[in-house]
Amino acid sequence: MSYGNMITKKIYFHSPGFIKNIFATVYGYIQIHKRYGSYFENYLKFLRESQFWDNSDLIKYRDIKAIEFVNFAIKHSAFYEDNCPVNDIDEIKKFPIIDKQIVRRNTRKIIPRNIKEFKYKFSHTSGTTGSSLIFPITYECFQREYAFRALHYQWSGVDLKKKPRIAIFAGHPVAHPDRRKPPFWVKDHANNWLIFSSYHLSVENLKIYIKKLIDFEPELIHGYPSTIYLLSLVFKRYGHKMKSLKSVYTASETLLDYQRKSIEDAFQVKVFNWYGNSEMCANIVECELGELHLKLEHSFVEILNDKNEEVKPGEEGRLICTGFGNYAFPLIRYDIKDIVRLSKNQKSKCGRGGIIIEEIIGRVEDYVVTPDGRYIGRLDHIFKDSVNVREAQLVQKDVNELLIRIVPEKGYSSEDEKKIFDEVKLRLGSSMRIRIEYVDKIEREKNGKFRFVINEVLNANKLSV
Repeated sequence: MSYGNMITKKIYFHSPGFIKNIFATVYGYIQIHKRYGSYFENYLKFLRESQFWDNSDLIKYRDIKAIEFVNFAIKHSAFYEDNCPVNDIDEIKKFPIIDKQIVRRNTRKIIPRNIKEFKYKFSHTSGTTGSSLIFPITYECFQREYAFRALHYQWSGVDLKKKPRIAIFAGHPVAHPDRRKPPFWVKDHANNWLIFSSYHLSVENLKIYIKKLIDFEPELIHGYPSTIYLLSLVFKRYGHKMKSLKSVYTASETLLDYQRKSIEDAFQVKVFNWYGNSEMCANIVECELGELHLKLEHSFVEILNDKNEEVKPGEEGRLICTGFGNYAFPLIRYDIKDIVRLSKNQKSKCGRGGIIIEEIIGRVEDYVVTPDGRYIGRLDHIFKDSVNVREAQLVQKDVNELLIRIVPEKGYSSEDEKKIFDEVKLRLGSSMRIRIEYVDKIEREKNGKFRFVINEVLNANKLSV
């Protein structure tokens, strides 16, 4: 849910609950028009059939789409124009691997010269490194992504087109961070969604969340595993079985084993894990039998080790992605810095195609705890519009203070700093001291990544509510 500029946000936050619901519902109707057009309908119909294709047929389809996509990029994008047209998938594998920093430096060159031929909007990433990327995405690609989501929901018996009751816990700042009394949610009547704040999860408020969740009686719960895990701890104590609930879907963070167990024990339904990214260049989804399927209809994804060799079943590797859905911003062999382990058994139990992934290893995040006792995860949104921030890290050693380490780009200014402070206060409130430290680099861990959140105040695995 987007609020526009600061004036719009102020109007929203100072409005009574029924006006906020109107805001959410109007926004919902606008999004329905963008998400569920003819391309969505046609692609969802295709996905219902293709999900049960043999892998040989899926690979043929993937290769044709990837070759078409790469040749389009060579013809229309200045970034790729020095390459020769490709005729098979092995020629694509010879392209250099690029990462977010390379893409950030070459955004204008990557955008195709004929972009005006497409209907598109701008999107952004806010990955675990804290560095943001703003880029165009076609409306067809946007609808295509929702077709994949609708298919995944159907695996648990939920039909997105019928507008089921869905409770969402996914980082939307629907209530002012300094708010102390409910509601901490807003109702999107257009989609039949109840959108909860992920920024008010104190021990006292969690009981209020559970009561509202039970009253809403959702068919599906969708959101960050760190947030739903906190809910599950309290639900075990104060909740009861919800007869309409069919499934819980987690996304945007690594779903940890203890989180899955707690969520499934509390809500007595299966957790379906979803892996995707804002660049829309990879899709891994969990089926009803617990297997993770790397969708071949979605993109061409290589899984490579540190030597850039394809991994074997049972081995870990990086996802190198050529997502052939977004012609407004072609990314070829894009290293998104996330790691998976390939399953030793590549014959699926459910009969669906795709590469079977044993485990998604990337995207482990911690919580920040506020002075008033709220636990907040998934704070990379702070940097969603900060194109002049190369990398960032949140460090909490005291419950009253948050340290933000920033590696600035050359164009970084006091205006960027103000935006970051505003975004932090929007989510954490005004009671916590915020300190920014500018550094030349952020130290990596042994796996080459750095933790976006380092919290020495609490251990997320030992939360007591």
